[in-house]
Amino acid sequence: MRRAILVNGAAALVLLSGCTRAEPNTAGTAEAPSVRIATVGAEQQAAIIHGVGTVALRRETSLGFTSAGRIARLTANDGDIVRAGQILAALDSTTVAADLNRARAERQRAAAEFRRSTSLMAQGWITRPRLENAQASLLAADANVSAARFQAANATIAAPGSGVVLARLAEPGQVVAAGTPVLVIGEVASGYVLKVPLSDRDAARLVPGVPATVTLAAMGNQPIAGSVIEIAGRGDRATGTFTVKIALPADPRLRSGQIGAADITASGQTVTALSVPATAVFAARAGEGFVYVVDRATRKVRLRRVTIAEATDSGIEVTGGLDRGELIATSRVDRLKDGMVIAPIGQPR
Repeated sequence: MRRAILVNGAAALVLLSGCTRAEPNTAGTAEAPSVRIATVGAEQQAAIIHGVGTVALRRETSLGFTSAGRIARLTANDGDIVRAGQILAALDSTTVAADLNRARAERQRAAAEFRRSTSLMAQGWITRPRLENAQASLLAADANVSAARFQAANATIAAPGSGVVLARLAEPGQVVAAGTPVLVIGEVASGYVLKVPLSDRDAARLVPGVPATVTLAAMGNQPIAGSVIEIAGRGDRATGTFTVKIALPADPRLRSGQIGAADITASGQTVTALSVPATAVFAARAGEGFVYVVDRATRKVRLRRVTIAEATDSGIEVTGGLDRGELIATSRVDRLKDGMVIAPIGQPR
């Protein structure tokens, strides 16, 4: 009897010993990691309109001849600096001079006919209508002479003001029609602008005078302060966009045709932007990223996908996936897992 009790007692001791060793593994839990948290904040910002355009002189003029002819001389080349009144091109004067001589000869004939008709009218040999026809022929001849003189005077192209040659569109010896562009001149005194095509919705949100920030790759993408000085009165028939001109400060590095980006402040409009610390967002790609949202009651973190915009000095702008006032983890995000319990550090701001 005593021997059986000892055996049973040993078995009980073994059972109790086994239970005692298993209990800490079942009831024990890993220590919650300490993680800094922050509150998703919102701030009112001015509405910004983004656009890309090209640099140009505010006044760029296409120059051509007022009459058809063969180009005899063309001295201006792309990039040349010209002064006001400088002769840049000229037509062959043979045709123009012949037209002027023809007009003068016709006027002489008409003047002689008018004098003769006047004398005959005084003697009663002709009627008044014939005298009036002679007078009309003289007036028409005078007009032809004036037109021929104008064509002769404009058989050359002179620079309308000091500027730079932006394009040479013809060559000596080429026959051009009246009004065909031969040169494009930009007036440096008019200043440089950035021409930005915008949609009708964006253009309607702007007024002349609103500020803009321009960056040009050719100038190291350094921010340049500008302002809107002109908004097109109608949209382009091909694209439906409205051209907005932004005045640029004088800089010798500016050239027509440079590509620039502009951030234009919409007049009197604000948007609510959600901002989070840059350390809270991870695995960012193509305008999306991930954050860990902290549950206030359980202190558990939940993985959430968010859409993000550009980074600013105050953090990263979030455009979707978060609400104002939510808590997010801002440290050790690479060690967290969905559903993990954390020990928050710091007071939410």
